[in-house]
Amino acid sequence: MFIEQEFYLWKLTYDLVVAQDFQVLNMSAERGEVWLEKEQGWQTHVIRLSHKQINWRNELRRDLEKSYRQLSQNKKLFRGGKVQFHVLYVSEYPPVEEWENVESDISSSQNNPISIYYMDDENKTVEKKKLYEAFQLEEPIIDQQVSESEMEAMLPYLKQQLVKKQQDQRRQVLSIFDYGKPQVTYFLLAVNVLIFLYIEWVGESTSVDTLIQYGAKFNPAIMDGEWWRIATSMFLHIGFLHLFMNMFALYYLGTAVEKLYGTWRFTWIYVLSGLFGGVASFMLNPHVAAGASGAIFGLFGSLLFFGVQHKQLFFRTMGWNLIFIVILNISFGLLVPQIDNGAHIGGMVGGFIATATVRMPKQMNKPKQLAALAVFLLLISSMAFTGYKGLFNNEKGFSEVQETHDLNQSGDYDEVIEITSETLADPGRYEAALLFNRSFAYLQKGETSEAKEDLLRVLELSPKMAEAHYNLALLYQQVGEEDKAADHAERAADINPDQEDFKELYENLR
Repeated sequence: MFIEQEFYLWKLTYDLVVAQDFQVLNMSAERGEVWLEKEQGWQTHVIRLSHKQINWRNELRRDLEKSYRQLSQNKKLFRGGKVQFHVLYVSEYPPVEEWENVESDISSSQNNPISIYYMDDENKTVEKKKLYEAFQLEEPIIDQQVSESEMEAMLPYLKQQLVKKQQDQRRQVLSIFDYGKPQVTYFLLAVNVLIFLYIEWVGESTSVDTLIQYGAKFNPAIMDGEWWRIATSMFLHIGFLHLFMNMFALYYLGTAVEKLYGTWRFTWIYVLSGLFGGVASFMLNPHVAAGASGAIFGLFGSLLFFGVQHKQLFFRTMGWNLIFIVILNISFGLLVPQIDNGAHIGGMVGGFIATATVRMPKQMNKPKQLAALAVFLLLISSMAFTGYKGLFNNEKGFSEVQETHDLNQSGDYDEVIEITSETLADPGRYEAALLFNRSFAYLQKGETSEAKEDLLRVLELSPKMAEAHYNLALLYQQVGEEDKAADHAERAADINPDQEDFKELYENLR
């Protein structure tokens, strides 16, 4: 009878949603139709449950094709993985024609797997068992040995509870994105801007010497024990454009992550990502570096962790856009020599692992969190050791670069020339840096031909060194070779557009 089929449909739906934690996508009590969803592993399962009598094979096929059209119209809800489609009918009688091969026909024609469960009165038990086995769930008892009046009395309650569960699920999703308030994000924005303004006030944020003085990542100083530079470099920026881009990213990513994870988790993720990215930069990048990029890429990592925990929700909201931005940033970093890819990629990896140590709110798992913390500590200590060992044991000329840089600052130019000349007999990969330091010493002593020779060799080895182009432009200007001076001044300004001295010299020469 009709009431028995309706009762069975809603009792089965009630168990799947309330007991088995299926998500309600759409529900129509009038049509006797419900769409549910469940993630299992990395696959999305969508179930359409319908109270409908199907009489003919072609009628079943048309109804399945209609179901596929409805699924494809909402395909944006299921991006990020393959969808396994299940269609379940509850009716009194099966179709009068053979229909079993329709399942394989539809699957092949739609290029998408489908499972059909036809629960007529004679096959309800078998088909229900098949459904629950597909999801590895414990099969419920759906008692139909009740009177029609009892069924009619229970139906409004079942539907009401399902509506309530659907509303609760929606509220739960909204609460995920509004767990915390972006307080620390705004604090970090203010701190970074204030430090930038202070650096500009006392010096120039594009000056390497100023950056080193105020805590930039400088490998020679770190080798001397100034490991605090890994942290302080997170709050320094090289020019206004660098600051603007990082603060723009921090505003949007920071507010999103802090709302997702809450204030203390966000702070933990940001700090650990910055430290992880800084140590990765120490290991991979020999140049002076500064900026919040490592910590900001750590926020990308935390959002990717959210995607692992809530795959469907991730792809319905930020998923593909976030992945595109990450790929774009990494690709851009690989193409532009000045970008510190070690800090970027290291920060993102560190952010993912740091997030795993605290996890999502209300999803605590102490063994997994401790394991993630152990992995984080092992990796960051391994990178620090590898960087230190590589620089200390294998990098010829490294300590001499640091020493001659300091001697140039103190005005001991003769000693700079002596040390660099000896070291250049076997300089390792620091030949360009040593030659540049020696050229600076020659310039200060007025030995312009020697300085010019060193600078030309520097640009053969490192054509993107803006400071070498600038110094060479000054030399050519002194001897009246204006065209060559303008050419090198233009290259210096192109490589480092934030350096006002470079732009000013180029403007004067062109």
